[in-house]
Amino acid sequence: MKILLATACGAKKNKGKMPAIDLYKSSRIKAVNNRRDGADFAVLSAKYGLLYPDKIIKDYEQVLDLKGVKKLIPQVKEFINKYELIVFFKGGSREEYRELIKQASEAINKPLILIGNRNQEDIGKLEELIARCTKGDLEKIGEIAPSIETYNLP
Repeated sequence: MKILLATACGAKKNKGKMPAIDLYKSSRIKAVNNRRDGADFAVLSAKYGLLYPDKIIKDYEQVLDLKGVKKLIPQVKEFINKYELIVFFKGGSREEYRELIKQASEAINKPLILIGNRNQEDIGKLEELIARCTKGDLEKIGEIAPSIETYNLP
């Protein structure tokens, strides 16, 4: 199963133009990327939408709001369309990021699993979640962690 693991961008950034994974100072982003276990990884940026970690971008100061959600839905839908399942680590993200990934997934009926609470809770469960999703074992997926939310699962 072709899976995308994604998480929201971070407020603290390095200055200049560089790969997305290096721009964001967030330890959460690097920790999620390190747990992708064969899944593709992307960062959900308030300015650019979903980005692969090697995408070169310039630093920016922007917070995702409802206007930004509406603007980015087409880019996010196009980005996730090639995947069979999206896993979004929601720990540390604002509601608008969760809404954006949910609305984009719903619009194209793409299966979506959200996991994580504040302070990177459940981040250690990502490997198990990705492994089960890769095998297509979605039954009782909610038992992996209490923070799991599922949408559009087959």
